[in-house]
Amino acid sequence: MIRKISGKHTAQKINQLYVNGAKITDVSDIDNILGKTFFDNSFSDHCSTPFKSYKQNAEKYSISFTSNNTDIYKNPFSMDELTNAISISRDTAVGPDSIYYQMLKNFPDSAMDTLLGAVNYIWTTGNFPPEWHLATVIPIAKPGKDSTNLTSYQSIVLTSCLCKVMERMINTRLVWYLEKLKLITPVQSGFRKQRSTTDQLVRLKTFVREAFVNKQHIVAIFFDFKKAYNTTWKYGIMKDLFDAGLRGRLPILIGNFLKDQQF
Repeated sequence: MIRKISGKHTAQKINQLYVNGAKITDVSDIDNILGKTFFDNSFSDHCSTPFKSYKQNAEKYSISFTSNNTDIYKNPFSMDELTNAISISRDTAVGPDSIYYQMLKNFPDSAMDTLLGAVNYIWTTGNFPPEWHLATVIPIAKPGKDSTNLTSYQSIVLTSCLCKVMERMINTRLVWYLEKLKLITPVQSGFRKQRSTTDQLVRLKTFVREAFVNKQHIVAIFFDFKKAYNTTWKYGIMKDLFDAGLRGRLPILIGNFLKDQQF
């Protein structure tokens, strides 16, 4: 009732789909068709021919992150890092392991010690638990779109809350490293501390106001990348980490996380 009053969209059960003019009503068939559609969204077939050629040539060269340096971002995680990652977690839906954030937030000290030990074991060995590679995907029809059309659905991906806690811990160290060495362009506002996308809106507004005052014109170009996350080049991510000077556990664990994803 509160969601309806707030005007929030409520997901409806998918009763039928039309594929190439054929009506699909069987639940398992609907599941498989939607699953294949989401799967196909990540295929490199969507890339341009020049990029496919570049991608094929680039991936011939393996990337080695082995190193003997002792940078502090390689150290075992502390209890403070773990408790902070849990405390800032919002109570979202659970993944396949059915472990809620509220469970983690109410762990006794002994359980937290055990969890920290498990996290550091994964950190040291670089091996993600197989269950953390599995996600539950919920298809949600976009508001105002035809619910019988395959292209009307977006996917909500539910992964392990435990995994997301560790992801958050790794990301904090990664961002610290990138910010410390000034490897992020100063004009980027999103996904950074003490910055937000509102900064860009203020900057644009300032440009417009100054143009009015000086009787000038402003030209703005906006890019919207279709399926940006679905088509992200994994090898390209690892190459960027390598070029940024990252070595050892952090990039190795990110690489292992990106492998063998299933839903």
